[in-house]
Amino acid sequence: MGRSTTFIATAVFLTLWAGCVTFLAASGGNFLFPISSLVIFGGVISGLAVLLTRKTDAPAVPVRRPARESIALLIYLAFYAFIAFGPVMGAVKDALSPGPLRELTVVGYKILVHLVLPTILILALGGWLRGIADAGLRRRGVLLTLVVFSVLMMGLAAALNSIFENLAATGLSHVQIAGWIAVAWMWMSVEAGLCEEFLFRGLLQSRLTAWFGSAAWSIVAMAVIFALVHVPGFYLRGGEAIAKQAQGLPQMIALAIGAIGPIALMFGILWQRTRSFLLVVLVHGAIDAMPAVERMIRMWS
Repeated sequence: MGRSTTFIATAVFLTLWAGCVTFLAASGGNFLFPISSLVIFGGVISGLAVLLTRKTDAPAVPVRRPARESIALLIYLAFYAFIAFGPVMGAVKDALSPGPLRELTVVGYKILVHLVLPTILILALGGWLRGIADAGLRRRGVLLTLVVFSVLMMGLAAALNSIFENLAATGLSHVQIAGWIAVAWMWMSVEAGLCEEFLFRGLLQSRLTAWFGSAAWSIVAMAVIFALVHVPGFYLRGGEAIAKQAQGLPQMIALAIGAIGPIALMFGILWQRTRSFLLVVLVHGAIDAMPAVERMIRMWS
């Protein structure tokens, strides 16, 4: 990535982020969450990603028709955000009682909308899927980055949510807790990591990079897009957790860009610098694993 292009793209993202945080502060929303997200994920951890992958020689993902495929995926994301991942996902969950059957159904549905349908779309356009599923573990720095980031993401999630204290209160042994953490990690690596990283990084970011001719601009664009597609879901089924952070659609948009944008920025950098699908899948799963451990215990024990 050229330094001047990277600087300009970063400045544009920070300007947008600052506008969102300013709006949240002025309108009574939670502006501290986006600040901590930018410092931790957009700053420190993204910097660590660059450091650990400074000698990684990542190949490009071949894209046959960058503009056509990018536009088609962006149109699909509108369907995804407003229909598939909003009201339909809510209907799927409401149709089943909490338990293993509902969880398995949700995972199956997510695989359908994140992997199967986008794959059919790209193939129908005559596009390629080459290079997306490359584990990349033989490339220099990838395995170390995978280990460091997986541990770091789990530790951060656990510390921010007091999860270790909650797990200790279950009365399970350390070995049992470690086993449930592993189960949650693998589960979330499929439900969240595999699904979202295939669609957003493997397919769309790779095509935006080829279309724009700029890795920096594609990373910034994907950070904003990734944040925005979560807004309809927040707005329709966010519940009390989101209600405490933001009220109304404008605040939710600002919160999504301000808080989720830096996390997406980190994933975009990891994907661009390593092209390791396994890395982004497992690291994404690691972020979501710790909050899911107690749910895994209740569901499967």
